[in-house]
Amino acid sequence: MLVMAYGRSYGLPVITTRGNNVYGPNQFPEKLIPKFILLAMRGKVLPIHGDGTNVRSYLYCEDVAEAFEVILHKGEVGHVYNVGTKKERRVIDVAKDICKLFSMDSETSIKFVENRPFNDQRYFLDDQKLKNLGWSERTVWEDGLKKTIEWYTQNPDWWGDVSGALLPHPRMLMMPGGRQFDSEEGKDTSYISSPSQTQMVVPTSKSSVSSQKPALKFLIYGRTGWIGGLLGQLCDKQGIPFEYGKGRLEDRSSLTADIQNIKPTHVFNAAGVTGRPNVDWCESHKTETIRTNVAGTLTLADVCREHGLLMMNFATGCIFEYDAGHPQGSGIGFKEEDKPNFTGSFYSKTKAMVEELLKEYNNVCTLRVRMPISSDLNNPRNFITKISRYSKVVNIPNSMTILDELLPISIEMAKRNLTGIWNFTNPGVVSHNEILEMYKKYIDLKFQWANFTLEEQAKVIVAPRSNNEMDASKLKKEFPELLPIKESLIKYVFEPNKRT
Repeated sequence: MLVMAYGRSYGLPVITTRGNNVYGPNQFPEKLIPKFILLAMRGKVLPIHGDGTNVRSYLYCEDVAEAFEVILHKGEVGHVYNVGTKKERRVIDVAKDICKLFSMDSETSIKFVENRPFNDQRYFLDDQKLKNLGWSERTVWEDGLKKTIEWYTQNPDWWGDVSGALLPHPRMLMMPGGRQFDSEEGKDTSYISSPSQTQMVVPTSKSSVSSQKPALKFLIYGRTGWIGGLLGQLCDKQGIPFEYGKGRLEDRSSLTADIQNIKPTHVFNAAGVTGRPNVDWCESHKTETIRTNVAGTLTLADVCREHGLLMMNFATGCIFEYDAGHPQGSGIGFKEEDKPNFTGSFYSKTKAMVEELLKEYNNVCTLRVRMPISSDLNNPRNFITKISRYSKVVNIPNSMTILDELLPISIEMAKRNLTGIWNFTNPGVVSHNEILEMYKKYIDLKFQWANFTLEEQAKVIVAPRSNNEMDASKLKKEFPELLPIKESLIKYVFEPNKRT
């Protein structure tokens, strides 16, 4: 639309072509056909996203080049020409054709894997306007596929180490000129490289293959905060270079200066307004809360995207409350894709708002933290420290985050360049009373407490509190070693502090 606007407003001589699903020699193997060919050459299974019924219109690269030539010489300025083919193929059929040419059994050589996000069912272009200029597709599918296979078998090392591109769900690859490329979506994005790859993929000439794994350097926002401080300690312990950001989240120019000066590989956002001593503060400081939690977080995400950086964003799971579909005690937790249903506090409103907007940024990993707990029982932000000092507490099972176990996981998630929304809690729930029973057993045998109801609690707080169970199965699948909440509490919090 911008190009067409210049053509219309200023007379810029422009012709636009629209094409898709080009294939042929020299294509980088993040694309379906070269990926399948290289996997078949190595005797490996061919991974298909979803059920393989997605339909594509494949056009051989020489035919596309001829289309460009025809359009250049015969096309009309200001017009748009679709470059396509009427011959559509399902992904599963493409895989079977490649198996056949490699004499592989398609029944055992094809594996169905989890579908990728936004995997459109069909692309289809009407190319009649181009055909009217005298162009037509000349390379039939069988011939084009054979020529493509022949080229890859004769040039197996053309792209260097492409092991990362051949994964079922590759993350970040490096393309010529140093630009970063999202191999799943086919768009420039802001990831670095996946540690599941042994090396960063750097396309090279035939005569030389050069690849290296980039060194890590973290830029952390939230130096004076609890999580931000712990992240710095973890980086020191793991030998990861890091610096704390000096800029304020709502000040774009200062964030840009931080990134240009520090040159990080990843950015961690542990800054935000939760209120002192608690979220009730946000009810009377709404503009300040918006400035940091919404405007500031979005600004940082945007600046990170502009500079090709992944942002690890520590968010909250306090945007849900038990409801009819997720009743207390049922074991049915809220999943990453569920829509927030808790608006009792202004803090939660801002967090739900910014989470929704951050979905538009494909360079953000949102970690939903809940009622964070650490082994530092003197920290006033620690959930255990809080309730052990209250005269009365409610007794409701909740999902919670054991920071001693999960913050190292957040660093590993950054190394893996994971994105999207993650329920960042230990599996299962634990109630206030269960925690205080552990506190009594491990810390203070004489400790006593009293309960009160939610109705009684409402009389001494300004804003209602969120109570819910989060479904941590996505995180557990990525990190099978993740402990259930009660086991994690004992291992990471109470055993190290045992006094009785």
